[in-house]
Amino acid sequence: MDLETPADAWYTYVAVSIVSVALAGLALGVATGPPPDAPAAANAIEGATGSEYAASATYEHDADRVTVDRRTITMENEHGTAHASFSYGVVVPVNGHERLENLTDGASFEDEYEAELRDGDTHALAVFQDEVETAYDENTGDELVAEGTLHARKVTVDSGIDDLEPLTEATTVEVTETDTLPGEDRIRENIREVELRYDGVEGRAIRFSVEGDYAGSGSFEESRDETFRDGSGTISIEIRSSNLHQPAAEPVEYSAEFAGDDELPERTLTSSSLGIDDVHERDNEIEREADFDRDHPAIGLDDGGNYDVTLVAV
Repeated sequence: MDLETPADAWYTYVAVSIVSVALAGLALGVATGPPPDAPAAANAIEGATGSEYAASATYEHDADRVTVDRRTITMENEHGTAHASFSYGVVVPVNGHERLENLTDGASFEDEYEAELRDGDTHALAVFQDEVETAYDENTGDELVAEGTLHARKVTVDSGIDDLEPLTEATTVEVTETDTLPGEDRIRENIREVELRYDGVEGRAIRFSVEGDYAGSGSFEESRDETFRDGSGTISIEIRSSNLHQPAAEPVEYSAEFAGDDELPERTLTSSSLGIDDVHERDNEIEREADFDRDHPAIGLDDGGNYDVTLVAV
């Protein structure tokens, strides 16, 4: 019996060994774990969005990158990518926006927006809405670096939580200079200058007009326009005819027309009888309301006047 090994057997053995090692190495390089569980993350988010009241949810995950796009979530790690959608509402990814992230972690609206709530010229809810819209525009549909824990919270804020303090205006009109009329049989004081003093709103534009009769003969009507950039100042009108430099006989009439804009209403003050010793003081209070975007897809308004939005930090 010939028990000799064929001459090429050892070549075959070596080749098989090399292939086995290569396959083993390939197997070690193939991903062995599952991709992130996007449906579970979507369910966690829906636990917040689907609630009738303020609610929150937390989900631990192994995604490296997460994309939230209105009603969908995409999660990715080294093992693959997974997608899921949620049925209730549009959510706002807030990564990179500190105060909104704090809200998803459980901070109260009153704590995060304390400064705005104290400031009578700033509406806290309007600032919150602006920050939500900014986060929505910056993060929606963009891939975000994940931290391993997803936080979702439906934040509900009463629209009456804050008010803007009303604006106040104070207007004073009086005669500031008098004069006599040369050649009169008897000396008497007449009106040489009328002044309007204003203290109120920055940028307020006023047209001040004075009319009446000259102390001698004839009539007049004078107007001045002024915009009070700093919110206060005066408008002075001197009454002096072109001939004889006549002052005005008392009383005179005046009007003050306040121009309106997006924040300030039009307003007119009038008087048909301003004498030398008269001081006309008028105060005005202007109510203000914040301007809210009631059509944003991620922000809702319920029948009770509460704004709600679901914030998500990944």
